[in-house]
Amino acid sequence: MHRINLYQTLLTEGQWSYINKVFFENDCRKRKNSLRSLFEAVLYLLVTGCQWRMLPHDYPKWQLVYYYFRKWSKEGRIEHLLNKLVRKVRKKRNQSESPSVGALDAQSVKWGNRKSDNGFDANKKVKGIKRNIVVDRNGFILARTVCSASVHDSHQAHPLCNAADREWERLEKVLVDRGYRGEIAKDIEKDFAISLEVSNTPNGTKGFIPKPLRWVVERTFSWLDWFRRLSRNYEESTEVAEEMIDLAAIKILLNQI
Repeated sequence: MHRINLYQTLLTEGQWSYINKVFFENDCRKRKNSLRSLFEAVLYLLVTGCQWRMLPHDYPKWQLVYYYFRKWSKEGRIEHLLNKLVRKVRKKRNQSESPSVGALDAQSVKWGNRKSDNGFDANKKVKGIKRNIVVDRNGFILARTVCSASVHDSHQAHPLCNAADREWERLEKVLVDRGYRGEIAKDIEKDFAISLEVSNTPNGTKGFIPKPLRWVVERTFSWLDWFRRLSRNYEESTEVAEEMIDLAAIKILLNQI
């Protein structure tokens, strides 16, 4: 059947072939609504920022799309696909599949409705949530957590490094800012053999100077902001907010395979 490219979020044949192989394990069962249309519907919602109920009628019913999205999330399929894509694109760039150095930072995001988390970050004066990510040298997400904006950045360093350590076998060092100094760094090195290295601006330096590798974290946050669903936090649970981050990272990586 010929597919008319009505939306920019539609997948190419090559992208769908890879997703079907890794994400759906070559599922060829006949369904009233194809898995491809369901996956593309979630991408449409992510990019455009529309409500679930406002999905175009070209896609399956929104209740079915949401059901499958939650099903894939609980089964760990979305996170698994992201990790596979990171390895594939790194290999394509002649890099080792698992990085040895990463960078960690947090981003406070305003709440989008009264049902979403509305913690207050007193430092950045933001009411909402906080996204915490570890990225490699390319800005690809290796691990992520979402918490209330009222939680200090350093409190998420341990669970972040725990998640990164489980998946990325060569990770040895993570670059951070001054907010992650102290006992947390010692605990992480003891538990995961990952050292936190503080990237400081040299004394006497005036103006803004990008810090080596750490600037890619800020670039990744700007990538996430391109997705209108992520411009504010519209999710009622941190689990769904984390899955939306994974899907955004997947969409970015799909354009590079």
